[in-house]
Amino acid sequence: MRQLKLGIVGMESNYVIGLMNYINADKRNPFFAMAFSTEERLENYLKEHTLDALLYEESMMPVIVGLPEGKNICTIKLAEQAPDKTEKEAIYRYLSVEEILKRVLRIIKAEEVEGKWELFATYAVISPIGRSGKTRLAKSICLMDEVRGGLYIGMEAYGERKQETSETVTDKTCGMSELAYLIRIQSGQIFEYLDKSVVVEGGISMIASPEVYLDIRELNRSDVSWFIKKLIAYGRYTTIVFDIDGSVLGDITILGEFDHVFVPVLDGGYAEEKVAAFQRLLEKQELQKVVMRMQQVVVPDHAYDSAEMMQLAGRLVGI
Repeated sequence: MRQLKLGIVGMESNYVIGLMNYINADKRNPFFAMAFSTEERLENYLKEHTLDALLYEESMMPVIVGLPEGKNICTIKLAEQAPDKTEKEAIYRYLSVEEILKRVLRIIKAEEVEGKWELFATYAVISPIGRSGKTRLAKSICLMDEVRGGLYIGMEAYGERKQETSETVTDKTCGMSELAYLIRIQSGQIFEYLDKSVVVEGGISMIASPEVYLDIRELNRSDVSWFIKKLIAYGRYTTIVFDIDGSVLGDITILGEFDHVFVPVLDGGYAEEKVAAFQRLLEKQELQKVVMRMQQVVVPDHAYDSAEMMQLAGRLVGI
């Protein structure tokens, strides 16, 4: 489940901070919570950031009225009394935290979306370390899908327009170079180009990495969120795996859109330092829940379709 940013604004600091800490300590929920005790602090934060939802105490109603336009923040009242059925965007503040979060999800319709997508899973395989087995792991995860098959999407720094070994490549085959533009403009032609983009190589359906990484560097989190929704609506693949070179991402918060994030690692001090720096970068971008849920993986030096790799992939995806 993708990470959602939840603001909590109120003057009762013990309640607000306690609720924030409880939410952030539990990696099973998708929320990264932030507490604000004054209108000024919330306003300063929203000048450069946004929230998916905002819980507010009844005394903070003037703050909600003054929220900046264009942020599309779902506002939800923390009511002192149990709200009646007509108050659809209000939650009784003394419910359990688990029940509060369930109702928040229901209000912002994330729960509905997640329910529809239970059949589908999205993965990001990314590593700040070279030669870590990242691509082999991404391909192995694709091979594990026996429902409708997995789709491998290349987002590496260097790719090829056509792969001579591909079984279905043609002169009209596209890749992420072409798709990136359609994603940025959220084109209605995306399904047509998806049909042209997928090639089969080694039994895996693949979309090739761009010829030039700058083609995808401009993609932001909103773009990738839209693309993932379209891939799921496309309905042909139930496992969608992005093989990401960290250097191509202009917006690292893209990682907040994936159900699972795997980080191949290597033993050794230098490699460990690079992974630690990568984690600090994610935390700086308010992706704490991604950091909590992402899994570091030592990838064995075997082919992606070997028994050893299939065993690892099966363990990671829960098969």
